[in-house]
Order: sequence, then C-alpha cells, then structure tokens
Amino acid sequence: MDSTYEHFGTVEFVADDRFLKHQLAPSADSTAFWDEYLRAYPHKNTEWQQAAELLNAVLLGLTSYSRTYLSEEEEARLLDRIMRTTEAYDAGMYDTRAQEAPVKPLRRTGWYRMAAAAVVALTIVATGYLAWQPETSRKAHYADTISALESTSHVTRHTNKSAGPELYYLPDSSSVLLAPKSEVSFTTAYNQENRSVYLSGKATLDVVPNAGKPFFVYANEVVTKVLGTKFEVVAFDDGSDVTVKVLNGKVTVYQNNVRNNGAGTAPKQSAILLLPNQLVVFDRKAELFDKRLVEHPVSLPDVKSLPKFEYEDSYAVRFFEDIKQAYGVNVVYNPELLANCQFSASFSDESLPERLDVVCKTIGASYEIIDAQVVITTTGCKP
Repeated sequence: MDSTYEHFGTVEFVADDRFLKHQLAPSADSTAFWDEYLRAYPHKNTEWQQAAELLNAVLLGLTSYSRTYLSEEEEARLLDRIMRTTEAYDAGMYDTRAQEAPVKPLRRTGWYRMAAAAVVALTIVATGYLAWQPETSRKAHYADTISALESTSHVTRHTNKSAGPELYYLPDSSSVLLAPKSEVSFTTAYNQENRSVYLSGKATLDVVPNAGKPFFVYANEVVTKVLGTKFEVVAFDDGSDVTVKVLNGKVTVYQNNVRNNGAGTAPKQSAILLLPNQLVVFDRKAELFDKRLVEHPVSLPDVKSLPKFEYEDSYAVRFFEDIKQAYGVNVVYNPELLANCQFSASFSDESLPERLDVVCKTIGASYEIIDAQVVITTTGCKP
C-alpha cells in the first residue's frame, strides 16, 4: 500500500490532487484505492472524512467552517484550482479513461480535467441555483415535444382521464402512477434503443433497474436520469415550476435543451444529484434550479439498524452521525469544535427539525439548511 498518505492531515488531503479528483469525480479505480488506504490506515479515517467535509464547505461558500482549516488565501487558491479544472474539462482536454497521474500538491500546476463535470455540478449545488444562457434554450412544452417525436416515429400516449391516481405499466414493467389530467408517452424505441419517457402533469415513477439502459424522464425543461429508483415528477404545461423529488435511491437532474428531445441520451449539461429526502425545484421563468430537503424528511427504509435516538450525557457528534445514518442527510460540522459538546435527550415522534432544534439549543449551536444539507455553526463547548 502506498505510504504517501500515512502522515496526511485534513489540510494535506484537501491539497492533494488524487484526493481532490476522487471527491469531485470518483471512479472505480479511485474508490478502490481509497478503500484500500482506509483499511490499511484506519486511524486516518477521521481526518480523511474531515477533508471531504472541508472541500464541501469550500464549494458551498461556508467561510466560517473552512476558515478553521484554511486561510483566506488558501481557500481562494483551492477555488481557483477547481475552476481551472472545470475550464480544462470544458475544453475537452481530458480522456476520462486515462489512469491517474502522479500525486501533485495543491500549490503546483497540473489539473485533472476528468473531475470537471462533477466540479460544475458541485458549484451549481453550492449556490443552490443554475442559470442557462437564453439563446440556447426556450420554453419546452409537452405538446411540441410529442409533435416532433410523431414526425419520425410512432408514439404511445397514455392519459389519466379519471378523478384519481392511475397506475400504468411501461413495456419494461416500470410503473407510472399518474395523477389526474396527466399523460406519459414513449416511442417504439423504448426498451430497445432507450428508456425515454415524456411526461405532462404529475407522476410517481418506480423504475426497474437496468444498468445497460438508463431511464430518462423528459418533463418540460427538466430531464431526470435514473438506473432504478422511485421518484416523483411534477411538470404541468401551465405550471410555473418543475419539481423532482426522490423517494428511494438517487437520480440526476438536468435542464433540458429542446434539441435533446427524443435523443434518448442525457443532455451534455451539468447535473444535480438528488438523494432520498431531497428535491429540486426548477423555476421555468427564471430558468433556475433550487435544491432543498423535503418538507418532512423520513427515515430511510433500507437502513438495516436505525439509531434509537436516546442519549445520556452523549456527545453531539454522535447525534449528528445518527442523523446521517437514519435520514441520509449530510450534516456539515467541525468535529474539533464539537469535541466537548454533550447533551441528554430521548426522541420518539419528533420531526428532524424538532430534533435538531433541541440538540443545537442545548449545546449553544445553530443550524441552517443549505443545498439540502444541515450545516452546524458553533463556537464550541468548554471542557
């Protein structure tokens, strides 16, 4: 095992190309490398995780958190490096199949173009919004999309004309629970060349996994891509927004360029990743994405052992880690500042915000929901 990282701390990890590349665009090779490293040096796991949180904080603009590790100059240098990486990728200078280059520290030249797509997505997520140039897009309407498709192929259309939800099965056995006055369509290429469907209205889709054929939902100006999961899309032609909410699994969401309709492939634009308890709202007029937590986060159904949420003189860090495990919600905090923060509480039917309120008030901290993440702000606790 490469011993280069044996003595790395939080800042050294963030300043390392191999670590940065993995965090921004993980590959099978990079995942295998870091898994092996953490098995070989389990005592470095905390600092490795802290480095991941620090990078995330820099991308989110959480200066109060990042300043506990990085100076203003170092943070600016890191952001500049990320943007250079983005520009290099956009210029098509990287072969994404290339093997990893030798490790280079942050303060030297040389950029990993492969990470750029993920950098763009993370930068979008960091602000919570995404805007596109008006000359490259226009309002996408369901009727226009179907008309264009029908000019080249046969289109199957199913409309829910009843007063209640209607379950409809696609050719690959994926299901669409259509709301009243909603319609789903697909061409003869479905499940042969692609798995693309077109939606007007509201639907909950439960997709059969098929790694060889990703599933795409085109809904007005938004495209949602999945391999196999359950999610909800709301996209009425006369609505001001398009909403995508994940119920199980994960999806990526793109803005739809009208030229991509019927292509059966993902638009070549940056994606927003959605996990359970997350949703994204696309403002059709402003052409902006806003990623959020759902109003009432629920425990994940596939967690094998849910935390009991019972604490007696327990450390706050344990509570925040329990939140991550139970809800799948990322909690950003500085473990060093929380090292001495203890509390006692027992939770049962309280909502996630209520639980966070109790703990944060007890330890003298506060929290915000930023980009569907819980961000903890604290000055620490006296030992």
